[in-house]
Amino acid sequence: MKKIIGILVCTLMITTCIFPAMGGLINLKRDKNLQKNIEEINTSMLSSTSLKFMIAGKFPRIFRTYWLHIPPSYDGSEPVPLVIVLHGSTGFSLMYPFWFFRSSFIEKYTEFSQKADEEGFIVVYPNAKYDFYSNGFDYNYGYAPGCPPKLVDDVGFLKSLINKMKNDYMINSSRIYITGLSDGAAMTYSIGAFLSDTIASIAPIAGTIGGCISLDNDNYYQIPDPAYPVSVIVFHGTNDSLLPYEGGGDWNISSVNESIAFWVEHNECNSTPEINTSESGKIIRKTYMNWKNQTEVILYTTVGGEHWWPGNPLQSSPNTPWLVDTIQEISATDLIWEFFENHPKQ
Repeated sequence: MKKIIGILVCTLMITTCIFPAMGGLINLKRDKNLQKNIEEINTSMLSSTSLKFMIAGKFPRIFRTYWLHIPPSYDGSEPVPLVIVLHGSTGFSLMYPFWFFRSSFIEKYTEFSQKADEEGFIVVYPNAKYDFYSNGFDYNYGYAPGCPPKLVDDVGFLKSLINKMKNDYMINSSRIYITGLSDGAAMTYSIGAFLSDTIASIAPIAGTIGGCISLDNDNYYQIPDPAYPVSVIVFHGTNDSLLPYEGGGDWNISSVNESIAFWVEHNECNSTPEINTSESGKIIRKTYMNWKNQTEVILYTTVGGEHWWPGNPLQSSPNTPWLVDTIQEISATDLIWEFFENHPKQ
């Protein structure tokens, strides 16, 4: 009986905790060049990054996992910043049944662990759970009225994860940040609103503050109003084929401008931005400022940009332009960390 229970538990762990690297996992098998890129990234995963486990969320409390990277400079003598990096959505492919156990794609795709080693902060990469409604590994944003209930409490999970990091390590409570791509960006927006008392700054990339997740497009959701100011830096490409810059699409998502306006209003920033355009014309930066408390909202628009993390290390791959940054004019990771450094909790 004990052996049977053990087998069942192991099977449950494998089937419910497969790690979704980011959007479109099933499509990756069509692109051999991209597979080679990903394999090279996977094999170079930093040895100082380790897989961790915890029980989290409201009832039912469930088994959760995350990758943890501690910089070599950390000795526990001084509090350090904490950065949370969220992956995108994906379906499950039998071609990659153990993706979760053999890779940490989002770590190498963003190169945030290298940045952590350079700057001396702790970074964690939480894993989403499988969602039967969407048939993919997605985060539960916690603000979808009228839709089928989700048992996974990702807001509670990330709150518990932050508390665990604060208990286990010397974390600077005024420097807790979160960033994410695509589905992870939507969750980033959500956590910024739900945990505005805790999160200092957020950095969504190719995401949205709202949209429709029902098949009939009747149930529109949007993040709740934050109780406290949260500085925001956003990156989005004008040619994003998965989550359109102008909004709408298959999921009737909020536009980038609507997402920015939401945070400009709630952070009480100046509604007229300072606008800077790169010499090539491909990068447009809009900065909205609240001079009273130094809260900022910054939008980086990549003209012609797809559904990617700007400056990611993958090589050009025409079959999956939504993954590969062909502009390479800016590094989102560098700009995000610079923004985080300049925006502690007010």
